[in-house]
Amino acid sequence: MRKVLLILNGIVAKEFLTTLTLKHLDKNAYIFVSLDSSLLPKNLPQDSEAYNFDPSASSKLREILTPQITDCYVILEDIKEREAVYHTLRGYNKMLQITMLGEIPLAQSDKQLLMINEAYLLSSRLFEKFPNIPKTAKNIGLGEGEIMQVSVPFGSPYAYRSVGVIKQKKWKIVAIYRNNGLILPKYSTTILPNDALLLVGDPDTLWDIYHRIKEEFGQFPTPFGRDVVLYFDLLHSKDLENYLYQTTWLFGHFKNKRLEVCFLNPTNITTIKKIENHPLLNAENISWRIEYHETSLKALIEKDKSNKNIGLILLEEYCFSRYRGYLLDLGIPLLKFGAQPLDSLTHGAVILPKDTEEAEKISSVVFDFSEQIGLKILLYDFDPNEENHEQALDYYKHIAKVFNKKIEIDSTATQNPIFWLNTQEKMIQILPLRKAGIKHNPFFSMRDVENLSAYLIKIPQLFVPISV
Repeated sequence: MRKVLLILNGIVAKEFLTTLTLKHLDKNAYIFVSLDSSLLPKNLPQDSEAYNFDPSASSKLREILTPQITDCYVILEDIKEREAVYHTLRGYNKMLQITMLGEIPLAQSDKQLLMINEAYLLSSRLFEKFPNIPKTAKNIGLGEGEIMQVSVPFGSPYAYRSVGVIKQKKWKIVAIYRNNGLILPKYSTTILPNDALLLVGDPDTLWDIYHRIKEEFGQFPTPFGRDVVLYFDLLHSKDLENYLYQTTWLFGHFKNKRLEVCFLNPTNITTIKKIENHPLLNAENISWRIEYHETSLKALIEKDKSNKNIGLILLEEYCFSRYRGYLLDLGIPLLKFGAQPLDSLTHGAVILPKDTEEAEKISSVVFDFSEQIGLKILLYDFDPNEENHEQALDYYKHIAKVFNKKIEIDSTATQNPIFWLNTQEKMIQILPLRKAGIKHNPFFSMRDVENLSAYLIKIPQLFVPISV
């Protein structure tokens, strides 16, 4: 649930609050602030607060600010009061999304501030009534909800995802509005927090997508797909019981997903009978199959891609190593099992990469996956003097505060991250997967952490696509 701060005064604020109270007051947690006590709701929803004081008083306003506040709406008639409130809010949190009715002078641009010009809104509404003028989206189409605009919150499973990795069946992302500009998305376009997505598709499907976008945790492997698939080679892979247990244990922590186990290269009747009667394979939302004719993992995945909505592939070391190049070019999240069993893990670790934007792009998966299976988050910074690393750390700290998650930071300029990973226990590494970014030759770049990490076998690893 998002926490929203509303700073109110005047007739517009009163009308806005009336609409909010009638339609949407149960959707978030709110903090109401107004000098006019009549503007404060009488019956507050759960987890909401109301304060009667002058919001332009910086000292009083700062007392109620918390890191959990993600959005602030400022509806004040006096421009000096708006300025005072803005500087207090921005002084407290540079990342806070502020929506303000009216405008104020700014010394520098602020991408996290949306100022709504009242005169422009009224004139635009009047202009729509002129003859032979194109209508806005609300008056186009069937009018049944097949066109929808949805804002992307921090922590959404859609934040920092490339449009191309999002499965879009019966719906499409046709435009992105960002910083008061229009973007016509390509496959490689990255969705950012606070973007507004223009969606077109089946109305029922769009409502489902709306809830997925707004859901902050518990959605992975969405938006990559819905199905979790384990591929297991019965001829070459060992320890079937162990991997079945780990797979079903992991799947038990995911919400509303489907698991399929695909066995290839069956070796004997005894193994087949064991699979047919295995208790772990008879649970709800779990299916399995044995491939008797197709022996290539690559051919199987290509066939499954056409009729499944694959969001996560599970593999043990043999299959991963043999098909590494193909798998890392798929653009589908991969979880490679390690010597450490999943149910013993305590931490999800992210090594800050050279391109620190990649650390931000996988952040939604880091928090979502860690939350679902109960892991602490550990950031390993092997170059603490790098300015971009500091920005990435600040970003993770901000997200952690918003969602009441704790993160641990291990900073060192002396220990190689690969050596560090090899010494860790009870840890899964979560790392960005650039398409064609990890080379087949481990000696291609001895300084490329992502390249070398793919050859580790001790700890489990979750590879998260960031582009296609």
